[in-house]
Amino acid sequence: MKKNIVLYIFLLFYTNAYGQSGWIGQYSNTNSDLYSVQFINSSSGYCSGSNGMILKTINGGSNWTEQYSGFNHTLRSLYFTFYNTGYIAGDSGLLIKTTNGGNNWFRINIGSTNNFTSVNFVNDSTGYTGGSYYFISDNELTEGTERNHYYKTTDYGNSWDSIEIINAFWVSYVYFCSPEFGWSINIPGVIGGSNLYKTTDSGQSWNSSFFTSRGIYSIFFIDTLYGWVSSVFQLGVYSTIRTTNGGLNWSSVFPGTGVLINSLYFTNRNKGWGAGDNSIIQATTDGGVNWFSQIIAQQGINYNSVYFIDSLTGWVTGDNGTILKTTTGGVLTGITNTSTEIPDIFILLQNYPNPFNPVTNLGFGISSAAGGLGFVSLRVYDIKGKEVVTLVNENKQPGYYNVQFDGSKLSSGVYFYRLETKGFVQTKRMMLVK
Repeated sequence: MKKNIVLYIFLLFYTNAYGQSGWIGQYSNTNSDLYSVQFINSSSGYCSGSNGMILKTINGGSNWTEQYSGFNHTLRSLYFTFYNTGYIAGDSGLLIKTTNGGNNWFRINIGSTNNFTSVNFVNDSTGYTGGSYYFISDNELTEGTERNHYYKTTDYGNSWDSIEIINAFWVSYVYFCSPEFGWSINIPGVIGGSNLYKTTDSGQSWNSSFFTSRGIYSIFFIDTLYGWVSSVFQLGVYSTIRTTNGGLNWSSVFPGTGVLINSLYFTNRNKGWGAGDNSIIQATTDGGVNWFSQIIAQQGINYNSVYFIDSLTGWVTGDNGTILKTTTGGVLTGITNTSTEIPDIFILLQNYPNPFNPVTNLGFGISSAAGGLGFVSLRVYDIKGKEVVTLVNENKQPGYYNVQFDGSKLSSGVYFYRLETKGFVQTKRMMLVK
């Protein structure tokens, strides 16, 4: 029993190490669910969520202040075209705008009762909003009145035209990455299914790109060629799929964790993140061919939105007022002493993530039975028993530690890592998949 308690404590500290070094919680001062986040620069950013909640920061999220929206609607999507000019779309046809950095918000009357799930702009004057339904679960949705319409402005949001997608039954989400090139997530009259439509002529015509039997929850394009879609249900698991030719072909990538990814964001064609249910944050460094999970200390929270201003600095928002920030791309760096607590036993933890590509984390505990400062080695070996790298080779005080292993220069395969100290030797297996 004592051993199990110690193991639980170590797992707790091991997980917290990620939260301290990779993703750090920020105080939002609200319990509202936060559905969207965007930053204008490294200092100024906004969140929106349930109960008409709007939050703003001017110091990178160290402090968040509530802004008065004047509405109690759920605010599902926000987009700022300039430092002071932004839009928020929400339930019951609500679209609001600010021109003074959120000090005041006013409603734009579109004349719709749809539950808007998206708003985005391709330049200062041209933008889009849409959504007549959204998924509550794979088999349950809520719908609006104008099922197959979205809305477009070309005059800085002053007026909006209703545009019909002829072949669509319900429109869930509209996203444009250029004035000509856009995407629409539609449901073809079968609850649970989703059809991804695309246009290359500014919305004059739309054609189906692919169909899935479950809901599509997020879409992101870095340009007109490279894009990603989640969470597509394939072979019994939720997957992310990607295209490198503007949706002519789609390929399945790493199937993920079996949970929904609600939001995707990429800073270039290779580096991106996905945030989803049950405190899942995934990252890729090879364009979505492989994904690895980034562990968060906070568990059981659904993450709804992810946004990065560069390859290192980003934010995630979720239920119950959750806001997380990273300045390391979400990864842990270096050897970290994760706690002031001293374990009663020696322990070598299974690496995480596993399989990994190309970075994984190894945790271990040096027991108080070591009697103070003692020599510790942690080495990695290939399948033939040849030493690949020495990660730790020095005296260490009793305590909990975490070290990062980078396999970017190694080939795919099985590797072993071995912890040795006075009176204790243990080896574990890990797999690098590229």
